[in-house]
Amino acid sequence: MRHHRLRVSLRRRLRATAALVLALFLLSALSGCSVGSTIKGWFSSPAKQTSVKLTPKVKPPLIHEAGKLYIGVNLGMAPFAAKTADGYEGFDVALGRSIAKHLGLEPVFVATAPDTMAAALSDNSLDIALSAPTDVSGLVVAQVYYQDTQALFAQSSEASAVAATPRLPKTALQENSAAQALLVASMPSTEASATLQLYPALSAAIKACEKKQTKAVAGDYAVLRYAQLNGAKIRFVRPLSTLSEDRGVAIRADNLDLMRKLKPILGDLDKTGVLGSIMHSWIGDNQLTALKQKD
Repeated sequence: MRHHRLRVSLRRRLRATAALVLALFLLSALSGCSVGSTIKGWFSSPAKQTSVKLTPKVKPPLIHEAGKLYIGVNLGMAPFAAKTADGYEGFDVALGRSIAKHLGLEPVFVATAPDTMAAALSDNSLDIALSAPTDVSGLVVAQVYYQDTQALFAQSSEASAVAATPRLPKTALQENSAAQALLVASMPSTEASATLQLYPALSAAIKACEKKQTKAVAGDYAVLRYAQLNGAKIRFVRPLSTLSEDRGVAIRADNLDLMRKLKPILGDLDKTGVLGSIMHSWIGDNQLTALKQKD
């Protein structure tokens, strides 16, 4: 019952990612203050950590190598994971290190695409996978901690005007993205063709917006937010939808013993504020309060 309450608590908090990720902007955009100084450099070297003697709390066959936790991270999902000259960095990397520490294991990060996570867990290439979608067969998500949220940003100088107009302005977005599917479904085809400007990558769409080729850019909130905090001249306008995909810590579907070890750890990371601190470091702040204030 306790585990259930912890799960409900965490899901509620991070169902807010529309809230848990979206109010940051309101805090920075409305106050005019820069939050870039609170965010770690995307390609900065990880801080050297004091060597700590680990006492493993799990061993094979719960994990596939004694003393180590193999963690799958998606390098295509900034700011959650990135490869640097010194290793891996990002939101998921910090979370993975915390989980491994609580299990008394050394973290080993493995670049893993979402569509290969289930297979990698099944063949024991991984022990856990982070930012794993909840709707993939063959894996079980032990805890949801984030939601993909599509959002609209605008050129910094145009944000107020765009926010005051319900009609979508000329908007840049990544081709074949969730934002494109969402927006195309919400407007007539002729309007979509005239309004939506497609680019091969979200980074290109952001640059188009900065160069004033479009007034706005649409895409995943976390990516756009991180771009803003690292100098992109864009500001949050509004979420595009309250519906978003859950992502969490996944394990092999039949590895129930590892599930029992993970659940209290994940609950404690939420309860003690570690998860919130990691989110603050890489995404910005808790947005729920700011959204309530704006409403």
